[in-house]
Amino acid sequence: MSTLVAIEQYMSIYGPFILTTLGIVGNVLSILIFLSPRYRRQSSHFYLLSLALSDLCFLIINLLEDTFRNHNQLYHSHLNFLDRSSTSICILVQYARNLTRSLSSWIIVSFTIERLLVVFYPLKRATICRRKIARLVVLFLFCLSFVSNLNVPFHYGVISSSTPMENDTICDIIPKYRSIYMRFAITTMISVYLAPMCIIGFVNMLICCKLWRKSLFMDEDDASLAAKDKHRFFSRQTFSSLWRFLACLHLSRRSSTSSIVTKQSLHGRTSSLSQYQSIGPLLNTDAQINGHLINDELLNRPPPRSPSTLSTNFSNQTKKQSVSSIKAYIQSRTHRVTATLLLVSCSFVLLNTPYCVVWIANYLEKFGNATLKSVKEITELFMLTNFCINFLLYCVSGKAFRNELAYILRCQWRELYDRSEAERAARKKSRPKIEIQLNETKLKPRALSCCPNDQPYRTSSYALYTNKNLHR
Repeated sequence: MSTLVAIEQYMSIYGPFILTTLGIVGNVLSILIFLSPRYRRQSSHFYLLSLALSDLCFLIINLLEDTFRNHNQLYHSHLNFLDRSSTSICILVQYARNLTRSLSSWIIVSFTIERLLVVFYPLKRATICRRKIARLVVLFLFCLSFVSNLNVPFHYGVISSSTPMENDTICDIIPKYRSIYMRFAITTMISVYLAPMCIIGFVNMLICCKLWRKSLFMDEDDASLAAKDKHRFFSRQTFSSLWRFLACLHLSRRSSTSSIVTKQSLHGRTSSLSQYQSIGPLLNTDAQINGHLINDELLNRPPPRSPSTLSTNFSNQTKKQSVSSIKAYIQSRTHRVTATLLLVSCSFVLLNTPYCVVWIANYLEKFGNATLKSVKEITELFMLTNFCINFLLYCVSGKAFRNELAYILRCQWRELYDRSEAERAARKKSRPKIEIQLNETKLKPRALSCCPNDQPYRTSSYALYTNKNLHR
């Protein structure tokens, strides 16, 4: 038991100090990154910015209150200047601590519900993920948290400490209101931790199920498209083989008729004039039939493509490719944001569950069990980690976040802002140039095409060809 108490004392001092210091640095960097122009357009980034601000305020208050107080109790360092302050400052700090803790929880609930709507209704993403809606939601949550903590000014104050040190005070609950405060404490535990955890767990389960179904449907679509492509390939092969077979038959028929005609013409040259006059009309009719067959065959062929049609087909293909690439980019970006928000919400549930379980056990024991108190102090580190770990999750899940962080660590914040604005301006300037180039590619082949209607040219060439055959 003494070993557990000693571990709890040292962990209550150095553990929160290390976590709080790292969390303050990480949240400050997160705020600087989310204020950059790249992250000013999406509503999810505004939620994460608000979450970083709320977590930063909570960590600063926790450092000034709990960490310095525990250090003073163990080493008598007199760092607990908050406990030696006035009553108004004590009430203000406690009010801010409860407000930021409640606000952080419900901000996570808000962007988790928003991500659920985006996953279930992807076509309405532009309407749902508006930054104006996110501002209104955060403002509403701030007002709700402000109203729900109105009991703090009546229950907190600067009181004398129970330690044997002389003239030692502490900013804590007033003893005569402790029984009333415990009723508010259980409602705070339900509204700040239990209810958000249940909502986040249920919503995350729905999001994961929906994404899993989408992945299955995409796999089935890919398999069906591959089967269709194979069927089209084999059907084209069979059609081409049949076409070649029919063409060979037609050519053999033409060669047989032409051989017959040549034999008859040679026989006619050696015969008499009367025989030649009798065979002459037959030769003319055969030649006309052959000429008509050749003419019909050439006319039934598909017309050759002009440069204008080729250019329009090329422009349509490029437009389809650009649209598909834009859709793929938007879908990948949505998946990355969804993964980041899922990590944040799941970490909230996992890190706060042990603290809630141990706190409820202490509440049932009326905070009289020393072992449960020591375990509660240890589980408070997990709860505190929830306010510090978000920066690490952003770095792990976001490549763009890491790139922005590299610019900030190299003290290039101004260059980062100018670079983003320059990219946006260049993107706006490049749009009309692309349209002009497309128009030029559409107009140039039309100027080169001498015969917009190729049918007269083809018929004239066919007529010349048939006239030659008739003269022969």
